[in-house]
Amino acid sequence: MNATIINIGDELLLGQVVNSNAAVMAQMIAQAGFGVERTIVVGDNADDIRRAIDESIQLTPIVLITGGLGPTKDDITKHLLADYFGSELYENSEALATVTRIITGLGRPMTELNRRQAWVPKCCRVLNNDVGTAPCMWFDHPKGVIISMPGVPFEMQWLVQHRVLPTLAQRFSVGCIVKKNILIEGIGESFLSDLIEPWELALPKELGVAYLPVAGMVKLRLTARANTVSETSKMQSLIDNAVASLQPLAGKYIVGYDAETLEELVHRELSAQSLTLAAAESCTGGTIVQRLTALPGASAFLKGGVVAYCNEAKHHLLNVPQNVLDEHGAVSEPTVIAMAQGVRRQMNADYALATTGIAGPGGAEEGKPVGTVWVAIDSEKGTEAQLLHLRGERQPIVDRTVNHLFAMLLRHVRSLQ
Repeated sequence: MNATIINIGDELLLGQVVNSNAAVMAQMIAQAGFGVERTIVVGDNADDIRRAIDESIQLTPIVLITGGLGPTKDDITKHLLADYFGSELYENSEALATVTRIITGLGRPMTELNRRQAWVPKCCRVLNNDVGTAPCMWFDHPKGVIISMPGVPFEMQWLVQHRVLPTLAQRFSVGCIVKKNILIEGIGESFLSDLIEPWELALPKELGVAYLPVAGMVKLRLTARANTVSETSKMQSLIDNAVASLQPLAGKYIVGYDAETLEELVHRELSAQSLTLAAAESCTGGTIVQRLTALPGASAFLKGGVVAYCNEAKHHLLNVPQNVLDEHGAVSEPTVIAMAQGVRRQMNADYALATTGIAGPGGAEEGKPVGTVWVAIDSEKGTEAQLLHLRGERQPIVDRTVNHLFAMLLRHVRSLQ
């Protein structure tokens, strides 16, 4: 059963706001067994929105809409849908109770503008929004269903999880998606494709494979659709066999399974082994710690980090010897080794990561062009440093550095098992 996603907003159309809703919605509904036929972005124009709805409901029986549901006069989706279905607006008591609870809970007086949020078309079914003031509206259509949600990301996610998907499951018969993520680092997408071509050609027709390159790594995703419990078991067996047969070809590049990111694998591995981690960052500017602390429970393994951007900070905070900085410079093997050793001692951690380099666009030196990055890992077993020569703009260089260092760490930790 397929769906179309329509995201409304001039800010999305003009690129002023990244359309994260489309990606998150697609992931959530795909995990529930629904397919996504297409995603459409339209501006705050009634004719464009109407045209998108008309085309979409002819294409798929499920149309999911976000945006245009605020209290201000330029939020037009509710009024357009009322007109589209030939329905009047009325004040929904359940929606009004929610709006009142949220507004008064913030210590604010209810205004007419707030109250207007509870007005919905009479023909719709209200799926109550417990985390926001704009209700979710479900419309039955001869061709399927049209569901309108607010565009605020956390409200949309809550509604999809707690209201939309459970209601869709009651209306439509769906199977499930069986999938396996394989995280690969150390080989580019095209080289990986050539390497595993025989494996890919031999895959059962029930399995689909997708290459998802991200900042110096590739997420290989195997998927299969199942409609019954027995089919699910069969598809899982096919995927397990495919993963096992991939190992002889690409095993040395495989970093882990069943995760979306390398930091998830780091979290899982260090937590399981009760190991601790610290980080000393220069060119990555705190990205290592930021990506780890974005995951719940990072305090189980992460001691902390130091962003030592200038030489004085490297010397005073990480005890990098001044003569090392003077003789070799900030972007050098001796410096990155001293940074890793210094932060591990300072924080009494089992492992320490360190980065120093030239992320650009400026800062290049003779013999050290933009993209020159040193990384290091320190533990009681010793210190390993690597020199990376990366291409691209500043943020991709930072992201590739962090991903490479996470992969190094995972390999180090597993080598001790």
